[in-house]
Amino acid sequence: MALALAPALAQTRVPSAAADRLPSACTRPDWPPEAKRYDLEGTTVLDYRIREWRIADVKVRKSSGWPILDAAAARSLQACKLKADAARPRESTVRSVDYVWATAGGPSARPQLHPDSCAASPLFSGFVPLDRTPTASDGVLVRFLTNGRGEPFNIRLEGRVTDTALAEHIRQYVQTCRFVAANAPGPKTDAVYGRVLLTAPLAIE
Repeated sequence: MALALAPALAQTRVPSAAADRLPSACTRPDWPPEAKRYDLEGTTVLDYRIREWRIADVKVRKSSGWPILDAAAARSLQACKLKADAARPRESTVRSVDYVWATAGGPSARPQLHPDSCAASPLFSGFVPLDRTPTASDGVLVRFLTNGRGEPFNIRLEGRVTDTALAEHIRQYVQTCRFVAANAPGPKTDAVYGRVLLTAPLAIE
């Protein structure tokens, strides 16, 4: 299946008054190849402090919804080298920066779930495409690719699912679902994400 994949861009906004203390090298984090392949988008908001002219205490205030993007943003910020010739910053000040992970030209159109194509299961009550709610007791966030026949493959589970048997059941369930190419103009992707809804609560560590 030929796809017109949109190029990925990572933008950075620094809303605090200390924005001029961040060198330009801090504003362009590397887009993780896996995240680019799965067309993952979102905004990661990080809090941090400056200690001894170094970035410190980096914490995710608001997740992009994808740990792989959040981790890339944190690595990029922690690698920043600050200029020591400016006025000494207040080390107790909590600053913030938000990394906007977006594709040029807007989001790519994703394959659509064929109605009632997922196999009936006593473990799962359904699959909700394009639901980016993090893994919780009621459902598991997954992402995957689809082939030319609309079959999922390279299925990734997001969040901590320690029950390996359940994780395998989730993958097998998703593999029963079928998808059709999006009927929309512009860039398209073969990547899909969504939540597998559980019939019994999942124990979260």
